[in-house]
Amino acid sequence: MNERTSRLGHRPAAPSTDVHPFLELRVGGLHLTVHHVPYRLLTFAAALIGGGGASWMLR
Repeated sequence: MNERTSRLGHRPAAPSTDVHPFLELRVGGLHLTVHHVPYRLLTFAAALIGGGGASWMLR
């Protein structure tokens, strides 16, 4: 088995990719890692913040 084959010996091993997380937050003992952007959550938060900001500005 060489470095280009997997343990089974009949398939080439997948190339190693250096994937970086979207967000990595370390505070004390807390370690939060987000690998993919949560677009639905960001859209929901933007709608809530935009609606709340607009109603607050129009008072």
